Amino acid sequence: MCLLEGADKNGRLPSASEGSGGWKEMHVSLRSVWGRTSKVLATSLILALGAGCPGDDDDDDDDRGRDAGTGGSDAGTDAGADAGTTPGGSGSVTGKVTYDFVPATYSPTTRSGTLAFAQTTLRPVRNAVVQVLQGSTVLASTETDAQGNYHLSYLAPPGAGLSVVVLAKTASPVIQVEDNTDGNAVWALGSGITVGPTTLNLHATHGWTGSSYNAALRTAAPFAILDSMYTAAQAFLAVRPVNFPMLRVNWSPDNVPQSGDKATGRISTSHFDSEENEIYILGKDGADSDEFDSHVIVHEWGHYFEHNLSRADSPGGPHSRGDVLDPRLAFGEGYGNALSAILLPTKVYADTYWAGATLTAFGFDMETAPTPTDDPSPGAFSETSVMRLLYDLFDDGATEAAYDQVSIGLGTFYDVLVGPQRTTPAMTTIGSFIAGLKAQPGVNATAVNTLLAHYNIGPVTSPWGDGDTSLRSMYTQVTSYPYNLNTTLVGGVDSNKRSQNRYYILNGTGGGLRFSASSPYDVGIAAYLQGSLAGAADIGLSGTETFSLSSTQADATYILVLTGFRQTAGSYDVSLSISSQ
Repeated sequence: MCLLEGADKNGRLPSASEGSGGWKEMHVSLRSVWGRTSKVLATSLILALGAGCPGDDDDDDDDRGRDAGTGGSDAGTDAGADAGTTPGGSGSVTGKVTYDFVPATYSPTTRSGTLAFAQTTLRPVRNAVVQVLQGSTVLASTETDAQGNYHLSYLAPPGAGLSVVVLAKTASPVIQVEDNTDGNAVWALGSGITVGPTTLNLHATHGWTGSSYNAALRTAAPFAILDSMYTAAQAFLAVRPVNFPMLRVNWSPDNVPQSGDKATGRISTSHFDSEENEIYILGKDGADSDEFDSHVIVHEWGHYFEHNLSRADSPGGPHSRGDVLDPRLAFGEGYGNALSAILLPTKVYADTYWAGATLTAFGFDMETAPTPTDDPSPGAFSETSVMRLLYDLFDDGATEAAYDQVSIGLGTFYDVLVGPQRTTPAMTTIGSFIAGLKAQPGVNATAVNTLLAHYNIGPVTSPWGDGDTSLRSMYTQVTSYPYNLNTTLVGGVDSNKRSQNRYYILNGTGGGLRFSASSPYDVGIAAYLQGSLAGAADIGLSGTETFSLSSTQADATYILVLTGFRQTAGSYDVSLSISSQ
């Protein structure tokens, strides 16, 4: 790969960015001409150039650049010969940007799947930022249209050579795909050009060789990720005006399913990080790479949506089909799965990975359960039940089974998420969602109850789960202070499972409250006000956990969550105390 004027040895191009409210802060090389500015900077990592470098006789480098940037005219090759300097003048560049889309497939019948490279299609790179650069100076900028087309006019002074780059970044809403293992550089595709009218088509390839990826040709990944998330955002924008906050997505071919330093690629799994408000996507060839797993991508985007526009009280942590989960987690993961099928063209979820040397997949049909069932414990504590329930609430009930005669539409789905689900005094569970849904105009509560019954959920009437005995039993009302209670948890499962959690509803007094929980095993307590953490204690591995709130809002509803961490099987007692102070 040859370098554009102003790029460092890794092909990184500095570009101007927003201040502290916009781009993630990073260190900029002193070699960069931007290094003397006071702004926080971002860099563009050029995935591929459409031509060889001036004076470069290395056939391997030239071939690689041309192959990686194929897809249109000879402009890249002609431009590359003169890319080092320009005499200056006015010019224009017109072209189209595309990428290889590889469908991730899964058959619920055979329970197998893969990436179907034989079914690869060319898709437009939509709404992506395109720039004409002279060295590291942006001369002109635009974005691609819905078909991937772009046109730019520019005026270049004599000096450094010219190039065109398309960033893995949408203009509106702002989504950008960065390399977390290379200083958070923004991925991009580019080519050198000469002054004058130019036609330049850019194409990002998947790079698959038949058994593995060719790293030099693996240029489609960031654009596939970007396009899946742009699809999700556009679906909501088609039905409601939405102000999406900027989203940073981290993908690298070094992102592996191991925990550790994210800057080295040890991201554990594809996930949304609520503390960073960023998404991380796996990319390791031969282990697990999710760039073409559209449902995985949109699932994680759904958590971004929850965190920024709705609300997510989920404790997170490990989960799998068949688990009896804390209902907060069951809703969060079921919602993420359902949303991916609602916003994408197919209802079959596919997640590809390597099993040894074989590229395979697991997945599920978002609507139809297999035989034998993949939901052995249906109800409010099952992410699979929640997933299929939410999808059935959305899909066209007119052509469905007798139990599914509901079709709420994406607009209503959005209204519930950003309205009652965001502001509920309860924890965010399927109970709070259904209570909010039934309050929406035109929703047939009787039809909703019929659908709930199919998934072993009672006719929910309140955000606390009234109507579903099991969900309502998660909550205990605290009526007066001091309050003392002995309760029992069940260990031997992760702390995010139903048996390790209890919720307590209490009203603020206007004064302070003191909370404590005692057990021979490890427990923790946390108080929430509409999902916001008010206070918590989880220090010791046994004994008493205590914290105080110096003041509480009078008559406001707080939820105290008691969580156990006993790893060995068996019941264990916890003494809970709440008092005024």
